[in-house]
Amino acid sequence: MGRIRLLAWWVQMGSVLLFAVSCMVDRDRITEDPFLGEPAARRAVGQLANQLLSADRFTRLEIEVVYMEGFRPTNQMLGEMVSFLETYTHKPDGVIFREREIPALGQQSYTVQELLALEREHRQRYNERNILTVFLLVVDGYFSRDDEDTFALGAAYQSTSMVLFGRRIVENSGIIRRPGRALLESTIVLHELGHLMGLVNNGTDMVEDHEDEENHFHCDNSSCLMFWAVETHRVLGMVNATIPPLDVKCRNDLRANGGR
Repeated sequence: MGRIRLLAWWVQMGSVLLFAVSCMVDRDRITEDPFLGEPAARRAVGQLANQLLSADRFTRLEIEVVYMEGFRPTNQMLGEMVSFLETYTHKPDGVIFREREIPALGQQSYTVQELLALEREHRQRYNERNILTVFLLVVDGYFSRDDEDTFALGAAYQSTSMVLFGRRIVENSGIIRRPGRALLESTIVLHELGHLMGLVNNGTDMVEDHEDEENHFHCDNSSCLMFWAVETHRVLGMVNATIPPLDVKCRNDLRANGGR
């Protein structure tokens, strides 16, 4: 009889322990924040659009700028980024920059995998507490996907990650019938910021249909900052004295997803 009572006690205690462990696991799952740290940064472009736009989760924005020697972004570009972010995002605790130079590698071009490897090596800041961090990498070469007819000047490649192809920008600015370097790189970086904000229809839903049917995730308005040609060589014929603005449909999308 004593053995039966002891066995029953162990069964009861085992059930209690199993319930306790189960509760601990559930609590961990509940409190784990999917928007913090390196895992959040590895999500796809547009997947943190609401967190970037609104102040619901993050009230401060940091831009970590890592550039290869000889390719520091212009002060004008940094200023345009601040103005753009203050116009379209809710970040009451402000926007700040952290800059750092790294050695130029002298490569002709960079693949996406090489860009990811560079970010893993050099990125120091990730989302924490109330701070969302955007990573901007400026490299000394071209994009590996370029061909004879088309080349890229920049790209958004993860949820909070962008790249500028510095050599390509320098070679195609400041000459006759081409925009100045500051204007060109500002236009490109704001276009890529728009992608991180979920434009077009890639993390931020459309209030009114305006996605380019042939060039997904871009606006069908050729005068809009989010027109597909802006991030390619075709932008050289589009930019004159000013950066193309976001059109009203893109602005409405951002506002509906927590932006200004």
